[in-house]
Amino acid sequence: MIAAFKSKAMGWALGGLALVSAYLYWQHITTQRDAYQSEVERQSARAEILQEHQQWQRQQIETLNDALAERDRALTIIADDMRASTAALERLGDTDAEAREWLYSDLPAGITDWVREVQQPSASDGVRLPNGARAPDE
Repeated sequence: MIAAFKSKAMGWALGGLALVSAYLYWQHITTQRDAYQSEVERQSARAEILQEHQQWQRQQIETLNDALAERDRALTIIADDMRASTAALERLGDTDAEAREWLYSDLPAGITDWVREVQQPSASDGVRLPNGARAPDE
């Protein structure tokens, strides 16, 4: 009878240990699942923030591209005006004796050099600045 009791007690003890082990394992798995779910939520929020930032950067790039395109249009207009003014000045110097005399008169060296330099065509067709421009009173 003691042997049968020991046998039943051993069975109940092993069964209890198995139940406790199963319960602890279930707790461990549940804890891991919750941790993974919170990590997924955190990463999803981070991804959303990154996507919003990327959209903002795209908008900034579009704004910058629009501004640069407008600047290029303005520079093209300015370059065209400069070419037209230079051509008009050349024609004026060729046809008007008074203007020719003024162009080659005793003006300050910086002004004379600048006027002559502006009359020369530019390889880049951009705005040319005089190399040694000085104020007229120098």
